[in-house]
Amino acid sequence: MVYESTAKRLVTWRTAAATLLACTVLCPASASFAQSPTTQPAAATSLRTLTSADPNIGQNDLSVVDPESAARDDARTAAATSTDTVTTGSLRASSAPGETISEPPDEATVVYEEPQNPYEPTVDGGENRQVDDGQPPGIRIGTMTLRPSISQSLNHENKTFPGGSSSRNYLTTGIRGTLTSDWSRHALTITGDGAYQRNLGGGSAGEEPSANIGADLRLDLGDGTQANLTAGYAFSREDTSDPNAVSGASVQGGEHVFTGGASVERNVGILKALAALDLSRTIYTDAKGVNGQAISLSDRDRYGAGLRARVGYELSPALVPFLEATAGLTNYDQTRDNTGYERSSQSYGAKVGTQIDLGEKLRGEAAIGYLRKEYDDSRLSAVNAMSLDGNVVWSPQRGTNVSLGLRTTIEDFAGGAQGGWVSRELIAGLTQQLRSDLVARLTAGLERRSYLTSSLRDETEYLVGAGLTWSINRYLDFTTDISYETTPVTDNSTWRIGAGLTLKR
Repeated sequence: MVYESTAKRLVTWRTAAATLLACTVLCPASASFAQSPTTQPAAATSLRTLTSADPNIGQNDLSVVDPESAARDDARTAAATSTDTVTTGSLRASSAPGETISEPPDEATVVYEEPQNPYEPTVDGGENRQVDDGQPPGIRIGTMTLRPSISQSLNHENKTFPGGSSSRNYLTTGIRGTLTSDWSRHALTITGDGAYQRNLGGGSAGEEPSANIGADLRLDLGDGTQANLTAGYAFSREDTSDPNAVSGASVQGGEHVFTGGASVERNVGILKALAALDLSRTIYTDAKGVNGQAISLSDRDRYGAGLRARVGYELSPALVPFLEATAGLTNYDQTRDNTGYERSSQSYGAKVGTQIDLGEKLRGEAAIGYLRKEYDDSRLSAVNAMSLDGNVVWSPQRGTNVSLGLRTTIEDFAGGAQGGWVSRELIAGLTQQLRSDLVARLTAGLERRSYLTSSLRDETEYLVGAGLTWSINRYLDFTTDISYETTPVTDNSTWRIGAGLTLKR
């Protein structure tokens, strides 16, 4: 056996090490050695890819692959070489400074267009029927929405009275609009309507133009406190059946009424308090006699002011009994009217009632109380009356609304030795939606006038009416109405019938 020396073995090891170093440096990187890691095709890997919520996948190891995979190291390497891959549920990082990052929409800014009173879910779980309210979208003006409409109708009127009758055909042009705010706090609502009548065949006898506009600004002051500022204007021509109408006039005088007011309402626990101030100014235009001469009514011009205070006790959100007190002052421009009487007066009142709010089924209020009016002229007797006031809306079923209104007031005579009279009004209405585009209306009412300080006989005026509204489309309605008024004591009656179109936006 031949043994090599230690020096010879050292030379052999050095030669082998040099050869190995040369192969490592000179050979290409793609050469495969027994211990070199080989990158496998994606289809040949045994990876189980998982969803990642990391926007910078590959930069942070958040278990992108299953830890049990044998080749998880290769997956980390592959992910690092593909920086543009986005997995489900992740957000891609911004690739450039200033690039917009997509975000889900804020639900608070999404317009809610579902109906406010949808149908209840069906028993069998089927789909609910979607009902279009048929209302026009309106006109957007900044943060306000305007919903205007204009109407044109052809009408016939027939009046009978002791000693004769009269009839006329006339056109009525009406305009109506509502302007509402869309603010996050506070609210402004402005409503207006007007009607102009024009007789067919000449003459202006019986024409009754009217106009009305009102504004209401609600201020949400916080801490259960709310304030309302109101202003309004109304014009109408005095009705021939009114006790103050000028006898024998061809055209009755016009009445301009300007109003303004402020109220503050505050909730303190279960107590609800309200204080209000109302101001008014009434101006009368001249009436016209049979021969066309002017009949001045300026002695009826006046100012009015009223205070109202209410305290309610909330038994429940649906039932609030209340106690209300009122005080008013009426001051005429002329100290004495044309007949020599001082008609300025002071009025007082108190009533007790309750508010009810059961949602769409039943809501409103009703009260009973006492009214008194005293005149500056001692020759004019004071007027006292028990009052019934209320306004209730009942919906027995969807599409059906029943309304009931009660009002008691003390009105002034325009002249003479009588102070005033008591007016009690009752109005009832029924609205029925026959189809999605067809609505029927029924109206009935009466007004009882009690002449406590006059020799005139008490009288009752009755009113009945009916109408139909057909929505041809979202922007056009066809309407027809018929009404009948009668006062048996004076043997006066009036028939009216008309039909027309209403254009809405």
